[in-house]
Amino acid sequence: MTQKSVEQLTQRWQAVINIIARHYDVPSCLVMKLEDEHIKVHLSSTTQPQDNPYAVGDKEHFKDSGLYCEYVINNQKMLQVSNALTNPEWDHNPDIKLGMIAYLGVPLCWPDKSPFGTLCVLDKKERVFPAEFEQLLLQLSQIFELDLSLAHEIEQRKKAQAELLQAQEKLLTTTRLQHFSQISQGICHELGTPLGTGITISSHIQALLQQALSPETSLQEIQQNLVDIQECNQILQQELERSSRLLANLRQAAQQHGVPQQVVEFDIAQSIDDAWAFLDEQQRQRISLKQLLLLPGPIQCNYAALTGALKQLFLNAAEHAFKQTSNPQVIVKAWQENNHIIIEVQDNGCGMSEELRQSALRPFFSSERNQGKVGLGLNYVSNIIINTLAGDMDILDAQPGTCIRLSVDCAAQPTLATDTADGLQ
Repeated sequence: MTQKSVEQLTQRWQAVINIIARHYDVPSCLVMKLEDEHIKVHLSSTTQPQDNPYAVGDKEHFKDSGLYCEYVINNQKMLQVSNALTNPEWDHNPDIKLGMIAYLGVPLCWPDKSPFGTLCVLDKKERVFPAEFEQLLLQLSQIFELDLSLAHEIEQRKKAQAELLQAQEKLLTTTRLQHFSQISQGICHELGTPLGTGITISSHIQALLQQALSPETSLQEIQQNLVDIQECNQILQQELERSSRLLANLRQAAQQHGVPQQVVEFDIAQSIDDAWAFLDEQQRQRISLKQLLLLPGPIQCNYAALTGALKQLFLNAAEHAFKQTSNPQVIVKAWQENNHIIIEVQDNGCGMSEELRQSALRPFFSSERNQGKVGLGLNYVSNIIINTLAGDMDILDAQPGTCIRLSVDCAAQPTLATDTADGLQ
């Protein structure tokens, strides 16, 4: 985590632990953090400096330290000690030397569930902390952990944005993606929406927390605030999971654009078979593939670009077209018109409305946006066909299903082979 992220969390958490210390009249409210072989005071309340013996940066060797926090971290559960002097299990722990005999602490974890440290309070007098305070501390620990997750997610997004910018620079050198501004705006929008939602929810949680900790707030109002905070936590977790799926799909979409610029001679049937092989085995067994190839021989073309475009069309059909189709089928037709090869990829699926066909080639358009789909599939195919293969692409209504027509600027090379090489395969 970057230093800036740590500083932002530190400021927010410091305000919270100060409110806890003041509201419940304890000399010490701490955030403890594991660092290598030590446990360190990461934050310490400043409301009663004359009675608080813990300073930020103080640390002890963690293993076998006998500290209250060691038990909380190792067991990952809450610990309350009302009076260590009368408790044989705790009457020798190091905090007694500082006069701290009462303790209540809960564990804190990183987003990967590894231990971060603890959130705890200590007092110099015997203290039985009420159940509602235990519940409040548990809720605050969840909020702190969500803060850690949000900070981690923001950093991951920044890294993803950097990776995508690098991919875009590579695309610009081959001039295959002329919609650079649209792509950039789409990335900012896609990443900014869940981030903005997360920040708004986090601010709302902070407001609910401060209201709950106000001395004028009744116990019933505190309990309602805790319920509201829990609901906000659930929404925030959903936004983080949505962002994670979105980032994975964006990375995959960026990686797909590395198409080599090389023209070779090949049989189009081999390109179709290689593209079809990218579907998983279950999809290939469920969907039948038929080829009707009316060409006099092999073609000279960018094999990697054409195969990549066909692969994306097959994946699109498998993922979107056949959700309610009992006998799914994809038919690939190819023939020559003057110096162009025409390729049609037709499915017998649900088809596309006129409005959907008009929008499908836009970057970041997806009819399944709420499921984390990025919406770069058909836009990717269109850019390959237009910018790499100097061709054209149209979306036709097949009734039933959808037909994608590709026109590629190349001609088939005649051979001495008989017409047995063509036909329905």
